[in-house]
Amino acid sequence: MRETRPFGQALLLSGSIIILLSILLPWWASYHALQLQEQQTHDRLTQVTTTELSASLLPGLAELSIEQPLPASHSAWWFGQISTPHQEIVGDTRVFYRLDTRPATTQWLQLSIPLTLVNLLIFAALHRRRRKDEETRKHYFTSLLLDPDLGHLGGNDPVEQGIISLHQSYRHQLEDLQQQLGVAQQQSYQDSLTNLGNRFAFRRDLDLMLNDENKLATATLMIVRASALQSINVQRGFQAGDQYLRDIVKLVRKAILPELGARGYRISGTDIAVLAKGQCEPLAERLGTLLNQELYHYQHVHELDCAAYLGFTQLLPGQPSEQVLIRADLALAQSQGREPNSWSVVLKHNSDEEMGESEWRQLLQNMLNEDKILLQVQPAQIRKQAMPGYNEIFTRFPNDQGGTYPATTVFAMLQRLNMSMLFEQKIIDMILQQIEHKALPRQRWAINLTPASLQQNSFLIWLERVLLRDKEMSASLVFELDEQVLQHQRVTGKRLLDMIRRCGARSAVSRFGQGYGSFQLLREIKPDYIKLDGQLVRQLEADSTSQQFVRMIVDLSQRMGCHVIAEGVETGEQKQLLESMHIDGIQGYLVARPGDFDTFKGLAI
Repeated sequence: MRETRPFGQALLLSGSIIILLSILLPWWASYHALQLQEQQTHDRLTQVTTTELSASLLPGLAELSIEQPLPASHSAWWFGQISTPHQEIVGDTRVFYRLDTRPATTQWLQLSIPLTLVNLLIFAALHRRRRKDEETRKHYFTSLLLDPDLGHLGGNDPVEQGIISLHQSYRHQLEDLQQQLGVAQQQSYQDSLTNLGNRFAFRRDLDLMLNDENKLATATLMIVRASALQSINVQRGFQAGDQYLRDIVKLVRKAILPELGARGYRISGTDIAVLAKGQCEPLAERLGTLLNQELYHYQHVHELDCAAYLGFTQLLPGQPSEQVLIRADLALAQSQGREPNSWSVVLKHNSDEEMGESEWRQLLQNMLNEDKILLQVQPAQIRKQAMPGYNEIFTRFPNDQGGTYPATTVFAMLQRLNMSMLFEQKIIDMILQQIEHKALPRQRWAINLTPASLQQNSFLIWLERVLLRDKEMSASLVFELDEQVLQHQRVTGKRLLDMIRRCGARSAVSRFGQGYGSFQLLREIKPDYIKLDGQLVRQLEADSTSQQFVRMIVDLSQRMGCHVIAEGVETGEQKQLLESMHIDGIQGYLVARPGDFDTFKGLAI
């Protein structure tokens, strides 16, 4: 670590100095001894005569010479000048001598070598201990970097304090980041406009329900489609559209509040999903009925054609999520094919419903490209000879197995894939071509329009152009719309019927007579034909109130110039009773079953 380097350098420096002193101090002592020896030799030389000079009288000398200089020698160079030959004058005689440096050298070596070795060993041990301490500290600080709870130095070590402070700083930053991440994660799973969960939260919770270990656990998926959003955005502005969505969410929240554990999600611009525990059918009955009433009220207050549609399906652990979503979309699309604010349930699946969205799109596109649409016709029996015949045309969709796809499923997927207008145009074009090739005068051909046609201004423009091309052909056409659709979309419905009349065609209200509100609709719409609801016809024989109600409808309609046809007639008693009420025509299995339009040559009586 960086903090340990000065100590290591100091240890190295102090070791070097002490070792150097271990060499120099004994040397200095030995050198000092030589100096004393030199002084003693000098003092003795002055005390003796020349004749008495001898090496034996002067201990500590290595060599002695009278008048004869000694040869130069550097045998003890480490003592410097003091080890070289010396010269003294004794009387008139020159004396040359060299000190004996061997004892001093021996003394020096005897002292310095052990001291140096001892110091080397000491400093080697200290260095080894320091390296071990460094490795220990390095390992400790490395562990401390990974886990600050391992600190045991008491907080006095500056490095330890720095690491712990760094950890504390990181911990605070991490807590802040985790808090921000929690908020961001919550926001990432929440729709900002409605405060519901978004599509990511929906898929997460849906997968959890479908992967529940309890295989007997059941849950329900409800999808609410805020179908008026686009028109509100265009006509009233985006702020009004946002408020509309919040209002729909408020109604959904109010409805699911009693359902324990139910959660709502906004999964697309117009779709709100609800996941709730429990069996689908009773839950759909409760929520569907409650929301249907609330949505009707909201539609009336805000003057909308429709507030929203609802679709329900069952969830069971182990089911693929895509299959569940397809069924929910199918239920929702079936609702959109009915009156406004309606709800429907799709529980079981078949091979058709198992197809994915892309497969359905390809299948429907092939139907369009290859004209795989079957037209069938069911004529009505008209009692008045002056009236033209009335023939209702139905659409069927054949499959590769020799059967047909369920019409409700096909129309639901058309609505889901936004292909309804293409099919309506195709069907009308095929009907017009068939009528043109038939030589059947004094016949009128009834074409059913789906609720989606009222929501497409471009379709109304296209239909007007088609009808204006051939007014003689248009005069033989009757366009049927369901009473419930017109009840809740009166403005757009009236606009469509007015356009049909201007172009020379006629209109009919099917499934008529579902309540006393039918009379108000009759007064406002004034259609050319009224088709009594089959349910009402089935109740006639056993219900005198229904008989009186039908008599009122027939009487009022005929006074307004509307022809009344009863559909769903299956028994002779029903026919006889209706004829006694002076009805204009009857339609049903008693008269004729639907047959192929290609081979139809008129009603055979």
